[in-house]
Amino acid sequence: MNEFQKTINKPLLANIPTGSKVTNTKTIPEIGVTELTFGNGVKAVIKSTDFKNDEILIGGESFGGENLYNEADVQNAKFASAVTELSGLGEFSTINLQKLMAGKNASIGTYTTNTGEGIYGSSSPQDFETALQLLYSQFTQPRLDTDVVKGFFSNQKEALANMEKTPTPDKVYYDTLGAVMSSYSSRMKPLTAAGIDKIDINKAFEIYKERFADASDFTFFFVGNLKVAEATPLLEKYLGGLPAAGKKENYKDLGIYPPKGKVEKVVYKGTEPKAKITMVWTGDFTSTPENETQLEALTEILEIKLTEKLREEESGVYGVQVKSRANKIPAQKFSFTIGFGCAPENLEKLVNKTLAEIEKLKTSGAELVDVEKFKAETKRQTELQLRDNNFWKSYLQNQYKNGEDLKDVLKEDEFLKLISSVSVKNSANTYFADNLIKIILLPEKK
Repeated sequence: MNEFQKTINKPLLANIPTGSKVTNTKTIPEIGVTELTFGNGVKAVIKSTDFKNDEILIGGESFGGENLYNEADVQNAKFASAVTELSGLGEFSTINLQKLMAGKNASIGTYTTNTGEGIYGSSSPQDFETALQLLYSQFTQPRLDTDVVKGFFSNQKEALANMEKTPTPDKVYYDTLGAVMSSYSSRMKPLTAAGIDKIDINKAFEIYKERFADASDFTFFFVGNLKVAEATPLLEKYLGGLPAAGKKENYKDLGIYPPKGKVEKVVYKGTEPKAKITMVWTGDFTSTPENETQLEALTEILEIKLTEKLREEESGVYGVQVKSRANKIPAQKFSFTIGFGCAPENLEKLVNKTLAEIEKLKTSGAELVDVEKFKAETKRQTELQLRDNNFWKSYLQNQYKNGEDLKDVLKEDEFLKLISSVSVKNSANTYFADNLIKIILLPEKK
């Protein structure tokens, strides 16, 4: 038997962890959720469902993240998970790991964000223990394969260099939008071919190990076809066995936010007769479920009106993108974005029509038919979501992260009752205020 075969025949974990027992159990029967706390401080949140027989979705998160590192290490932190993912786990290269996992339905990956680090994955019920072994391995036996990682960065550098030689209009446009939205923060600049050379593979690996060295402030989420009683011994073994020093980290707010006031930038790029605009209103937000529902109503109702006016009446656009975002972390902020593409000669007229629709909402509120349409569609979507594992995993993870009531999902009718023509008018006046960024793309001048 050659060395390659020996490696493949080894188990993923040379030693199965002893783990630690559940020290606290909390149930939220209204939504069928159980929270377990293990002896090492790690928490597991479980929601058993019967939506899909062969699916268990897995997530996990803790505060910390890329903002904890200085500017020189930003890209090292951003690529920390990629460096380890390319390298395999323990004694297994990526290729050998794939062979070891052949025929098994289990996968686990890791990530970092500005404010945290986490894991994601899935498995079938029969391969759940394998998924937990992969999870345990991500914390306890990360691997660095320098040659593979160097090859990856070499390819990335070549791709970026080619893009920089002939940047597309969209690339220049969205880079400009990103720069303005971050108030030209040097930390937020897009990666360049020259920037690839500054990434320190060994430092990225060290950052990974730092982020995943202590699991005691991690909360993990399991949604799907698993029973709490059956899963608990496995969770005690693998989650209860994760390294835990009891350190509680927090995220860092670096104050990188969009500029205040009115900002307009025009990008002249490309020769095709195409124009594009993105308008973003931003500001402080008071984070409550009621306010989030009001913001959602304003978003959906405005999308209905702009689709009617710009696409159906004017035939000026294929579609209008209307979206809003409310963040609680690292600070309570909102953004409201409207974007569309059109012929350059129609841009000014369509922008004016957009702003006129916003003014109508600010002055007269929403039409009753649109309010009812929003409520009916929201209820329909919720009925579908409540039977979807992905929804529940995202929902639980967000509620825990933001420190919000897990039972909010049951209060939707209560929140929807607060939506009216007048409430939409109030929201329009609140969110369409003074801070407006406009980024426009036009063809190069001849």
